[in-house]
Amino acid sequence: MSVQTIYLFHVRRILAYLTCVGMMLMVLMIPDANAAEGTRVFSLSEAQKYAIANNYETLKSEMELDVTKKRIRETIGAGLPQISTALAYTNNLELVTMLIPDFFGDPNEKIEIQFGTQHNANLNLQIQQLVFNGSYFVGLATSRIFKRLATEGLERTKLEVMETVSQTYYLILVSQESERIIKGNLQNLEKTLFEILELYKEGFVEETDADVIQISVTALKNSLQNLQKQTKTAYQLLKFQMGIDLNEEIELTDGLDDIISEQDINKALSGSFDIQENIDYRLIQTQEKLAEMNLKNEKAQYWPTVAAYYSLSYQAQRNQFNFLNFDEKWYRSQAIGVNLNIPVFKSGAQKARVQQASIALDQARQTTLQVSQGLLLEEAQAKNSLSSAYENYINVKDNMELSKKVYDKTLIKYQEGLASSTDLTQANDRYLAAQGSYIQALSELLGAKNALDRLHNDYQVSVEG
Repeated sequence: MSVQTIYLFHVRRILAYLTCVGMMLMVLMIPDANAAEGTRVFSLSEAQKYAIANNYETLKSEMELDVTKKRIRETIGAGLPQISTALAYTNNLELVTMLIPDFFGDPNEKIEIQFGTQHNANLNLQIQQLVFNGSYFVGLATSRIFKRLATEGLERTKLEVMETVSQTYYLILVSQESERIIKGNLQNLEKTLFEILELYKEGFVEETDADVIQISVTALKNSLQNLQKQTKTAYQLLKFQMGIDLNEEIELTDGLDDIISEQDINKALSGSFDIQENIDYRLIQTQEKLAEMNLKNEKAQYWPTVAAYYSLSYQAQRNQFNFLNFDEKWYRSQAIGVNLNIPVFKSGAQKARVQQASIALDQARQTTLQVSQGLLLEEAQAKNSLSSAYENYINVKDNMELSKKVYDKTLIKYQEGLASSTDLTQANDRYLAAQGSYIQALSELLGAKNALDRLHNDYQVSVEG
C-alpha cells in the first residue's frame, strides 16, 4: 500500500466534514468590492460571543421571541374595553309604500302611505367589555407559556451556535496541526531524498531507492495541498456560522496546545448532571405545560361568557342633504346591557375534544419521561465517549513519538547501509499512519468534550451573552 493511500485513510474523516460543506460555501463566495480591509482576530470565547449575537439562526430566534411578545399584547388586548364608532348614511331614492285601512272613510278600503325621509344619517358609538370568558383567562396563561417557549428556543439556538462554532474552531486548529505535521515530514523527506540522490550519483545506492522516496514526497505534497484547501473552506464555514462576511479575513488566536491544556477531562467526567438545567428537558417540560393548558381551554368551553356593552347613537332625518347644518336637530339614543351566553348542548363534540386534549396531555407526560431518561443515557454515553477518546489520545500520542524514534533510527541505519530502502519506506509509512491516528484521536477528543459541554452547558460564554 502506498504512502499516500495510508495517510489519506487516516485523515479522510477529518476532511469529510469540510468537504460536505464546501459546495454550499462555493455559492456564497462572491467577491465584494466593499469588503472590509484588515484581519479580525478571535479567540474561541470571542468567536462564540460574536456568533450568538450575529448568527442568522440566532437573529431569527430573537425575532420569533419579539413576535411572541406581540401576541401576548394581542391576547391581553382582547379582554380590554373595545370601542368602535360607525357612521351610516342612507339616501331613500323611493320611500317604502305601505297600505293601511282608511280609518277616516271606509275601513275596508286601503290607502297608500309613505313613512320616513329621503336622507338619513346615523352616528353610533359602542363600548364593549368582556366580563368573563374562561377561554380568555386560559389564553392569558398560555400566552405567557408561549413566551417561555420562545425564550427557551432562543437559548437552545444560542447553545447550538456555540457548539457548532466550537466544533469548527477545533476543526481548523486540528487541520492546521495536520498541516504542520505534514510540512515537517515533507521537509525531512525532501532532505532524505536529496541525500539519496547524491549517493545515487556516486553509485552507492540504486535508482529505485531514490524513486521510492520521491513517491513519498509527491504523496505528501498532494496531501498538503488538499488539506490547505480544506482548511480555507473551514475558515469560510466558521465565518458563515459567526455571521461574518465571507470576504473578510479572520485569524484564530487560540492555539491547539492552549485548547488541550484547558480541557479538564477528569473534572468533566466526575461532574454531576442536573437535568433540570438542560435546555432540551426544559423545552419538553414547557411543551407539556402547553398540553395541560390546551386541556383547560377545552374544558373552559363549557363555561358561560359574560360581556357588557354601552351604545350611544345620534340620528338625523332630512328631506334635503344638509347634515352639516348644525341648526338642524340630531336625535340621541343610549343603551346599556349585558350579554350572557351559556352553552347547553353540543352533541358530544366538545366532550370528544376534551378527551382528545386529555390524551394529548398524557402523551406529553410520557414524552417528558422519555426525554429525561434519554438525556441521562446520552450523558452516560457522552462521558464514556470522552473517557475512551482521552485514553486513546494518550496512547496514540505516545505511539506517534515511538514511531518517530523508529523512523529516525531506521534512517540512520539506511544512511550507514544497515537498512534497505524498503525498511526506510515502511518505517516512514508507520510514522505517517501514527500521525494520522494522532490527528484523528485529537479530533475525537475535542468533539467528545464539546458534546459533553453542550449537554452540561459548560461553555465559557453565558447564553445571555
